[in-house]
Formats: sequence, C-alpha cells, structure tokens
Amino acid sequence: VMMEFLLLILSDMPKDFIHHDKLFDLLAHVGTLTREVSTLVRDLEEKLRNKEGNNQTNCATLDLLENIELLKKDLKHVYLKAPNSSQCCFPMSDGPLFMHLLHMHLNDLLDSNAYSISLIKEEIELVSQELEFIRSFFGDAAEQGLYKDIWARVLDVAYEAKDVIDSIIVRDNGLLHLIFSLPITIKKIKLIKEEISALDENIPKDRGLIVVNSPKKPVERKSLTTDKIIVGFEEETNLILRKLTSGPADLDVISITGMPGSGKTTLAYKVYNDKSVSRHFDLRAWCTVDQGYDEKKLLNKIFNQVSDSDSKLSENIDVPDKLRKQLYGKRYLIVLDDVWETTTWDELTRPFPKAKKGSRIILTTREKEVALHGKLYTDPLDLRLLRPDESWELLEKRAFGNESCPDELLDVGKEIAENCKGLPLVADLIAGVIAGREKKRSVWLEVQSSLSSFILNSEVEVMKVVELSYDHLPHHLKP
Repeated sequence: VMMEFLLLILSDMPKDFIHHDKLFDLLAHVGTLTREVSTLVRDLEEKLRNKEGNNQTNCATLDLLENIELLKKDLKHVYLKAPNSSQCCFPMSDGPLFMHLLHMHLNDLLDSNAYSISLIKEEIELVSQELEFIRSFFGDAAEQGLYKDIWARVLDVAYEAKDVIDSIIVRDNGLLHLIFSLPITIKKIKLIKEEISALDENIPKDRGLIVVNSPKKPVERKSLTTDKIIVGFEEETNLILRKLTSGPADLDVISITGMPGSGKTTLAYKVYNDKSVSRHFDLRAWCTVDQGYDEKKLLNKIFNQVSDSDSKLSENIDVPDKLRKQLYGKRYLIVLDDVWETTTWDELTRPFPKAKKGSRIILTTREKEVALHGKLYTDPLDLRLLRPDESWELLEKRAFGNESCPDELLDVGKEIAENCKGLPLVADLIAGVIAGREKKRSVWLEVQSSLSSFILNSEVEVMKVVELSYDHLPHHLKP
C-alpha cells in the first residue's frame, strides 16, 4: 500500500496543480520514502528466511506509515494546489437501480486484491457502509416523493463517490482525487447520513425495497424493478408461469441463468408478481443474496416475509427451524436472487420443506454450475439476449413513452440499440441518458459516437461495464 501510494505520486503527477517551485523537493521526499520502503521489504524478507523476530521491523513500519501520512498532509497543504470544487449531478433516471449497482460495484472492489484498490480500501468500505445505510433508510420514501430534495443529493454524492473512487483506481488524476476529492466526498456522505438519521421518526416504518406477500394480508412494497419497462421474453414468461402453477406436486426449482444485465431479476420479478402466481401460492418471499450474504439474516428476512412479522435476530433463536415450521404444510414460492455459490444454495435451502404441496423456488444466477446443482425437475433457463428490434422497442418506450420516434431519428436510434448487445440493463441505462437529451439528430449522433467506446465491441466487455462500473457517457454528453 505504501509503495502504491508513492507510485501514484510519480505516475499521476497533476502538472497543472503542482507548485513547480516545490517539485524537486517533493521528488526528493518521495525518493527517500521509496528507499525506506525498499529497505523495509528487504529486512522483512531476510528475517522471514532466518526465522528471526520482527519487532524492529514493526517499529520501522509504524514510523514509515507515519511519514506517509505526513506526506499526504504536505501534498494537500504544501505541494499541490486544490482544484476548483465541482458539483456532480446524477445523470440517470433510475436512482434505486443505480444505488443497487453501486453497492455491488463497491463490494466487488472490496473483494479485490489489486494494489490500486488496496490503497483506498478503508475509504471504499466506509463509503459502501454509509451509502447502504442511506439506501436502506430511504426505501420507498424517495420513490413516493417524500424528502425528494435529500434523495436527489444522495444520488449526486453517490455518483460523485463512484467517479472519484474509479478515477483513483485507474489513475485518472488519481492523486488529486485521493488528496482532495475523496475526503470531501466522504464528508458529504456523512453529513447526509446525519441529516436523514434525524428524520427517522418521520419515515414510514413499513419502508423497504423487498416485494413481500404474507398469509394474513398481502403487502406489495417497491422493488428495484418496479415500474421498469419490460419488453421481450414473452415465451420465457409463459414457460415459467406454467412451471410455477402446474407440474409435479413435489418441490421444484426454476432456475434463470445469464450474464449480468441480461434481465434475470426483471423476469423473475415479472412472474413473481403475476396475479395467477400470487393466487396460486399460500406464501411468497423474495430474497436478494449476492456475494457478501449472511445466512442467518437472510433466512430471518424470509421468515419475516412469510410470517408477516418483524422479528429481530437473537443468538438463542434457531432461525432455520422456525422458518421450516412456518413453511411446513404450505404451498410456498421463494425467490433466491443472485446466488453465486453451490454452498450458498445448500445453506439457504436446507430449511425449505420438500412436502408434496406444489411449492417452488425461483433461482437467478450467473453461474450455470449453481443452476445445475439446484435442479430438481426443471432444466435451467439460459436467458437469451434481446433481439435488436426488442432493444429498440425498450429504448423507444423509455425515450418517448407512448409516442413514436420521429423518422429522422429512427436509423441512429436503431444503431444505438445495436450497441446494447442485447442486454436489457444496458439498453435501459442508455435510454435513461438519452431520455433527457434533446430529440435532435445531431445530439443522438453525438451519443451514438460516444457509445462506440462506452459499450465496446464484445458481450464480455459489456458485462464488465454493467457488472462492475455502471459507467457513464463523457462529461460533455451528460444531461
């Protein structure tokens, strides 16, 4: 981490923001610290080979870390000029979706061992925790128009945080962002967290982003996919509906596989909320799993949905047992969204009764191995990509609503749709960008030109854009 910081100074020196009369002094300072780091590494390797104690090395490490922190302060107050502060504005139309993808992105960064990420891992973890608290706190409030101004600021600062963190990692003015922008952004996030914490008594207690159904009274809460335009997959939808409402009386698993952004969650949500499905099952629950899951918390979340309760976790409560008892004798439907590992599947499904009640589990996963592992009767559905005409239909509906696209925009609009590579999420993100733009050919051509570098030329590259970055158009194209 120390070496990565020094390399960042040398490789990403912001020429326009350094006090040039201090440059040689800075380089000498960096050179001295670099030699100290090299000496420390050699001493540590020598002591490990000779199996000697490393007390002296530990003291040297602490001294070096202290010198690194002093250099950071000097960079801010002595060597570098502070850039003009700028206000990031959230350019997309789907705030909850962005926050969800940003949460995934930050978790992926935390799982990485890359040196460029280790430099700011503590800051990434802090941003992730604070934004997740804010996201869970708001729930439906932002979508209902409550505290609209604060929600807009939340999206702006979350967008800013992503931009700053990614810039440091790829060394795009990374040193400036590390010394100036990141601390400012974290401070903004903390201030917003303090502000919304004071609103706790005014936020409805039944807030949430989970779609639930209970035996006592059906409750529909806002999901990340609510109100999203869904096109295509009619055959797939009908197939899954048949598998859910007919077939064997034994428990069955309907798996939906596909790359990130291919529409797995959206399709699962569509069938989960179909009226024929809600009438068919006694109990329903939706659970998003992802990589950093907590088994006990997720099972308790499922229990709360199928029991219409809000029980808190306790050390002496056997959560799997109480969930098994609640589901026993009922026809249930449980969605396990975004399962990554076969072991995760085994742990989460262990409490689900296998009685002949016609119960079903919907599994969404990007890993075909997980789907095959969970298979009982029904073969996994490998979700196809959207056809070009379906991608265009999605773009057109998002950009024009119930109106038709003007003739002069048709050809360039369809070229933009081609760049979506058949991924619904990519099409939706792009549509969110162009929806706020002027409906002029010159503007759309500019967007189309920029998308050639934004979307890239292969499905794998598109997957990385959607899964890890939620990238945006260049600044001059942002609405």
